[in-house]
Amino acid sequence: MRSYSGKIVVFTALPLEYRAVRALVPDPQRINHEAGTIFERGQIPGINWEVYLAQVGQGNQGAAILTERAIRMIGPDAVFFTGIAGSMKHDIALGDVVVATRVFAYHGGKQEGTFKTRPETWSASHRLEQAARFAVLDTHWTQSLLPAGREVPDVHFKPIAAGEVVVNVQTSALHELLDEHYNGVAAIETEGAGFAGAASMADQVPALVIRGISDRADGSKQHTDNSGYQLIAADNAAALTIAVIKALAAPEPVEVELPPPRSGTAETSLIASALDGQQLTEPLPVAWRRNLLPPWSSEGATLEVHLFPEDGPRLPMRRMSQLKDDLVAMGRSEALFTATEEVSTLLEADFAAAYVRDSRQGRCVGLAITRSGQRSCWESLPRPGSLHMPVLDPEHTQNRVADLLRLLLRLYDVPLTRFAPALAIDPAEVLTVMSLDAARASNGAVLARNGRGGPAQIMPDEVWEATTISAAVSTMAEELTLRLMHHFRSPRDARQF
Repeated sequence: MRSYSGKIVVFTALPLEYRAVRALVPDPQRINHEAGTIFERGQIPGINWEVYLAQVGQGNQGAAILTERAIRMIGPDAVFFTGIAGSMKHDIALGDVVVATRVFAYHGGKQEGTFKTRPETWSASHRLEQAARFAVLDTHWTQSLLPAGREVPDVHFKPIAAGEVVVNVQTSALHELLDEHYNGVAAIETEGAGFAGAASMADQVPALVIRGISDRADGSKQHTDNSGYQLIAADNAAALTIAVIKALAAPEPVEVELPPPRSGTAETSLIASALDGQQLTEPLPVAWRRNLLPPWSSEGATLEVHLFPEDGPRLPMRRMSQLKDDLVAMGRSEALFTATEEVSTLLEADFAAAYVRDSRQGRCVGLAITRSGQRSCWESLPRPGSLHMPVLDPEHTQNRVADLLRLLLRLYDVPLTRFAPALAIDPAEVLTVMSLDAARASNGAVLARNGRGGPAQIMPDEVWEATTISAAVSTMAEELTLRLMHHFRSPRDARQF
């Protein structure tokens, strides 16, 4: 698979297919794409994968467009298309499930004296196909995934054909074409080619099509639909899709073996002693948020996180224009921006940004990227309960720094680049330092730093491989937060944050 994200997207075409999958993903949360596409995100009990659901409607074109859109927005490790199909083989029963080892787009060709086929074809991801074969080794793989008493369907690993026509006739020119040139296909449907093609073009994202057999594509579709086989087939395909996801290796970060502590001065970085980063002779020239988007006069204390590349290529304006839209999509997918609020975008000569400023709610949040490759994000500190003052909670801050570092790493890929992290609270005059739980129960608080001083900043003075940051993001977030909290410790306060 590609670099770890821990995310999977499952696509369906029809409402009953979507409902079948949705029933197996508890409490999904709605996420809106800026173009209007609605996703739902949830967690399957017992596994670490984050699962996104999308309904694309019928047809290969729509499936291709929305697959590409989801891959850009979410950055998944794998994608699935699940739903119903018509059988092309007499030995495949209604309700059985076909895992597509290959998808044929059968409508391509050239008409001369005879029709000469020019099909496109996509093979299933080996990793996902192997997970599917492993999942069905257990004869009870449907347990907890299908209604009690439902018969376990047979699973077939065979090619399928995807075109633009719903086939429901026993004999036709199309049947003859399929029989002559695609005799090995087990099922026929109308979205798999668009889905598989888009996944293949999007950096070879692993993809798998799973179809439940609801009819025999022979003129009996109305009878089988009335007998409830659409619902049975959709349930069976959804159940196998979830079983395959469960059979995938868990998306765990790479373990980092920590070297023994190194000798050095008291100023030696805690990160360096743990993760072997490189100390720079002088900090890199970070562009702080106020240099990009100057704060408004009534803005509250805001946490900002930056990753500055040590030696990255200068981005062309064409790429910056694309990234401006990516920032909005990424911010919505990570719930940095809410589904309903309007996000402003900005493309300047040196940076692109997506942000929300709501003075009534005291909310300031955003994402930015500079042409030098610096990635930045920021969000207002919380104002819990009736305190009406920004609260800097060390534990909450550490968790948010970790989340925002992960987000920044996913903005775009720069091969073999090392990054220097930076952190700040700006403005830092009006806030209090306490736990959020205490703040919710409090009617008063002590002003941090006695209300004096400029921004609290952690300079980008150490560089790390992107893989190291990703693997040890919690440790790095803890170190950065400890350094930040030092700015808010009174000289008379002996406590160590």
